[in-house]
Amino acid sequence: MKILVVGGSRFLGLNIVQRLSARGDEVIVANRGQTESALPAGVQHLQVDLNQTGALADAVKDMTFDAVVHMIAMSAPRAEVVLEALEGKMGHYVQCGSVGVYAPLHCVPADESHPTNPRQIGPDSKYVGFSHKLAADQVAERLCADWNVPLTILRPSAIIGAGDVPIDLWGARNPKCFQRIIDGEVISLPNDGRALIQFGHVGDLADAFVLALDQPDRPGIYNITSDYAITLNYYTQILGEYLEREPVIEYVPMEQLIAMHAESGKLNESGL
Repeated sequence: MKILVVGGSRFLGLNIVQRLSARGDEVIVANRGQTESALPAGVQHLQVDLNQTGALADAVKDMTFDAVVHMIAMSAPRAEVVLEALEGKMGHYVQCGSVGVYAPLHCVPADESHPTNPRQIGPDSKYVGFSHKLAADQVAERLCADWNVPLTILRPSAIIGAGDVPIDLWGARNPKCFQRIIDGEVISLPNDGRALIQFGHVGDLADAFVLALDQPDRPGIYNITSDYAITLNYYTQILGEYLEREPVIEYVPMEQLIAMHAESGKLNESGL
């Protein structure tokens, strides 16, 4: 297959590109080219800034693709820019979403039938990042339906594996969290620490994207993650064992913890 991967230079996107290239697919990667990345030999690179009007459309004007994988659909405008540039040029569209669009969960476990939770998007809103991700999914659903293009949306959970900083205890990837454990500093957990976090290994998730690409006749929305979740208390224990330190934990009301980390915006996006 001839496959365009938008945003395939690192972590999950790069793992997908590596798998597709290794099995002989013709792979083209489109991104800004600002992240150093060892793309496999034979993979074509299009240096494109999606913030520049018409840049992607110009880059692919003489191309068509069996499938397109969009890894950086972080908002409705970003999804729309990519999709409109590829109208009439693709046989299957695969978009990377997030299980965070279901948060906060009404029940556990939750599957694809769980209602999504669109929220007021604004500077004081919770889960802002997930609201934008949901809006991106809705754009893809609307345009692909209009064009009669098979659409697959894959929604991973917290991604772990070689190639990026591990998920910290607040839903981000801040190395300072792990340094605090090493230094014996207090680690704040929400409420009683029994909030759940669910991981998916980057290699397994990349395999899921490849499977989806091979089955355009089975479009739809799929959650891709491990079979189980763990509490933040247990995750903290695991980190302490790995770092050979006894974590010093304080339990803080969720609203207070959100206020403490408001500058990063990441806690609101974690779905805790």
